[in-house]
Amino acid sequence: MISTPHPHPATNTYTGQHGRHPTLAPRPTAALAFIAAFTLAATDTTPAADEVVPAPMPVTLAVDGEALLPVIVHPDASDLIRTAATDLVDHLDRITGARFVVETSDHTPGRGLVIGTTDHFPDHGLADPPTLRGDFDGAEAFAIHTSDDRVLLLGAADPGASHAVYVLLEEIGCRWFFPSAAWQVVPDKPTVTVALDLRDRPALLARRIWYGHGLFDQRASDDYETWARRNRMASSLQVRAGHAYETIIANNAGRLQQRPELLALVDGQRRGPQLCLSNPGAQQMVIDHVLDRFDRQPNEHMVSVDPADGGGHCECPDCLAMGSVSNRVFHMANLAARAVDEQHPGRMVGLYAYNEHSEPPDFQLEPNVYIQLTAGFIRGRYSFDQLLDLWPDKTTGMGVYEYFSVYLWDWDMPPGGRAADVRDLQQRIRRYAAAGATSLDAESGNNWGLHGRGYHAANRLGWNPELDLDALLADFHQQAFGPAAEPMQTYYDRLDPGNDPQLSRHLLALAWRDLEQAWDLAADRPDVRARLADLVTYLHFVHLRWELDRSDDDALRRQTALDLLTHVHRCRHNYMNHWQALRNWHSPRWADEFGEPSWSARQTEQPHPWAVEGPPTDDEIVAMLQAGLDAFQPDEVEQLVFSSDLLPPALGHDVSRATNHLYQGGLRYLLYSRGGEPIELAIAAGTIAHYRDRAEASYTFFDAEGESLAEGTLPLDGEPKPLTLEVREPGLYQFEISDSSAGWRLQAAPGVIATIPLQPGQGFRHGGHMPGGLFFYVPRGTREIVYHWSGLPHLVHGPGGDVVKEVSDRDRFIRVPVPEGADGAIWHFGQIQLGHLWFFNLPNLVAASPDALLLPRDVMEADDIPVHE
Repeated sequence: MISTPHPHPATNTYTGQHGRHPTLAPRPTAALAFIAAFTLAATDTTPAADEVVPAPMPVTLAVDGEALLPVIVHPDASDLIRTAATDLVDHLDRITGARFVVETSDHTPGRGLVIGTTDHFPDHGLADPPTLRGDFDGAEAFAIHTSDDRVLLLGAADPGASHAVYVLLEEIGCRWFFPSAAWQVVPDKPTVTVALDLRDRPALLARRIWYGHGLFDQRASDDYETWARRNRMASSLQVRAGHAYETIIANNAGRLQQRPELLALVDGQRRGPQLCLSNPGAQQMVIDHVLDRFDRQPNEHMVSVDPADGGGHCECPDCLAMGSVSNRVFHMANLAARAVDEQHPGRMVGLYAYNEHSEPPDFQLEPNVYIQLTAGFIRGRYSFDQLLDLWPDKTTGMGVYEYFSVYLWDWDMPPGGRAADVRDLQQRIRRYAAAGATSLDAESGNNWGLHGRGYHAANRLGWNPELDLDALLADFHQQAFGPAAEPMQTYYDRLDPGNDPQLSRHLLALAWRDLEQAWDLAADRPDVRARLADLVTYLHFVHLRWELDRSDDDALRRQTALDLLTHVHRCRHNYMNHWQALRNWHSPRWADEFGEPSWSARQTEQPHPWAVEGPPTDDEIVAMLQAGLDAFQPDEVEQLVFSSDLLPPALGHDVSRATNHLYQGGLRYLLYSRGGEPIELAIAAGTIAHYRDRAEASYTFFDAEGESLAEGTLPLDGEPKPLTLEVREPGLYQFEISDSSAGWRLQAAPGVIATIPLQPGQGFRHGGHMPGGLFFYVPRGTREIVYHWSGLPHLVHGPGGDVVKEVSDRDRFIRVPVPEGADGAIWHFGQIQLGHLWFFNLPNLVAASPDALLLPRDVMEADDIPVHE
């Protein structure tokens, strides 16, 4: 049996991380109001102030491996409750070594572990049972109460009863961190006593972490569903908001052949995938689709009326007269919602706020219209954060569609997607809940090696956004890794994007050594080593992908690609990598690149050479660990810290150039007024024409202490707009811009001080080579320049202009020798397209020209550099 320390004494009244209060009152959000608007609100059974709730009494489940109580379910219990009961028996058997049994009863027995709904066991005796508030809110509400020889595990509906079972098992010490069996924690406790009194319900009524590209076999599907059930990832409210017009068009193909005018008019032709939403016939077609779906499946909460993905909306005069795409799309949603309210009261229509219909319409939505605002692919006048503030004024039902991990964005490689940044997840989910969101639908990947800690945290934050994240993470590290908790916390924190990791051989070398240390500490814990072995397989994937992406040897790349496919296929059931996405995306492309048609998962005529069965052996795991340690060696570099007091240096340099920089993505510049004169810039926003339908660029001008002096917006038209930035006094100022990823250009005349402050974890996306290069200062006494670089090849020029080094490497520490007499001087990068740059032993300040550069006061004093007055 596995012996695992448990942080909460099993005889304490439960007040842990599942809830904030013994009984949670209704949350006063707009989204809950929308539910109440068209369903009958249930009576709130929160105890009155003078009502006494019995204190929980300790109940012993087993003593010295002997079961003392049966598990009780109602004869009419659902499959969900029976599954939870069977799971409870199985876990209690494993925990105690006893033999528990499941029995049935049509009334609340005086002894046993009673699992069911308040309808099954109305004579439960609780003064504050879990309740439904309308049709949806409360389906997951549960109560756990111990008294004498009885443990009540009750839900307002089936999901709540199931949740109660797994909360009880968590209190005893069980955990199910990731979907594979290795990540289950089951303690060894021959004697188990519990004393619990808990009422809880989720903050978000629907919480879903799902995999883009899907699941690859039935085992993976079963493991995912089991993980979701045990971790209470469920939906009180069934949200259906996905793209629907394609289905509507396909189901009405014959009708549309006769009436093509129901399709969108685009470039003079009637065609899909959108509809002509001003046409009464098209409107009725959508309404019929929704009503037919509810007729066939009356228990569904919602049917989607979302447009097809992409653009192609109708350009006919009647549609254009309706106004924006949002006006048309949500007008259609309102029509469908009214029809639903007449024939299926209490049911809803759903759709995204996405792409060309991201922003709210000019009118209110019907109470039974539910929208999911997408956290990406926003079009229109507003940013996502602005939309999150605007939408609650137009709708009473709202959720958020998130992007935790998209394979084509993060490729399963560090630093990963949003799910890898646990602090950012906490901030996001709290923000969504505060805005009134009642659902979180997160597009993710079956890639738990990099994102697993984040998925675990996000799921719990969806239940309770105010939970103690530090306590949750400490529980994860301790319960999953026991004696190796400390190096594994270091490992996860090292790779967390919120901690500004610099992807490099050095970073991976340290991660491999974290695993080595953990492996040694877990020598007598096979359960912990099994989890560490999974993470070794993940880092081995990173090792292979690293070599594949950086090798110029065709034969070596061919073999590495095959090794990578084979490795991930063999490890597919530990779910460290998103095998389904990798197989679907890379196998056909590598088959073409290397002339190996049998590699492609799309062909079935030949056996796939990567389809090797059986996970890695213990010896292979040890070999992978050693190979990673050998291939990635630490490159320790001392980080020098310079003063933040910046001044313009008088360097005596005869180079003076204008600043003319072009970016995609936000950036901050440091500006300086020598005599209190205004600072003159020109900004062109929207340099990428394709993205000019997004929110306007916004800028802030603030002083050195961060106080805003001026704010404004700029149209995304690509045209330079002059800005005159008034200052309070001579000195340092800052200018920051957010461009909605539509691109922007900064222009400043020669002599205008405009310095880029580099950041350790921030990369930049400059468009093309930077005109004239990028200048920086090398202090006196510097014998070697050391910097981290992730980007395209570039040149390093010394003070005389000669090329000192040609740099073609990336994601590593670059070392450049400083010739005698070349220190205490201005250097520059040539043919550079700024990516991720961070100096370890120089001031992290760069500029388009020497006279646009600021330097730290301590460097200027040490090198006897006067201030440029």
